[in-house]
Amino acid sequence: MIRQRTLALPALALLLTAAAAGLYTPPPGSAERSAIVKVLHHGDDRPEARFTFRTFKVFHQGQRALAYVQGSGEVGDFEALLEQKGADRWRKVWGVSDGGSDSCEAGARHYAWAVRLIQGYGLAPDTLIPGITGLSRDLARQAKTEPELQCVGDLDGGPDGPDDPDA
Repeated sequence: MIRQRTLALPALALLLTAAAAGLYTPPPGSAERSAIVKVLHHGDDRPEARFTFRTFKVFHQGQRALAYVQGSGEVGDFEALLEQKGADRWRKVWGVSDGGSDSCEAGARHYAWAVRLIQGYGLAPDTLIPGITGLSRDLARQAKTEPELQCVGDLDGGPDGPDDPDA
């Protein structure tokens, strides 16, 4: 049993490394990037409704894709996961933003959900969102001792579904 596990670890590491190699940033103005940004804007075409992205990563797996964006807009900082299945349009499925706060307990559920989603694509979660597994563990630990403490921003999507069903 130990020998099998020892052999499986390098194979798993190789698989996750190969998956990480499929991560890319769509160029500004590309159809894919424009479609993702349009979902984030919720149809708001005002010039001041602009985003500055610090991170913009996309990963395709067969007929589905996952995108992670992190940046700032007119209401503050945000991060989001978006998913596309087949020929369907991109949908925001998870997010955290400034402008409010939520409990450690809700944050623990929210971040754990994102970790599982990313793993479902065969990616190491920290490859897509650096530090997310540690943050998820820290929130779970805090939730046990101080579940109502406000320790995360506004949560959107994730285990509770999207705030905007059209997102």
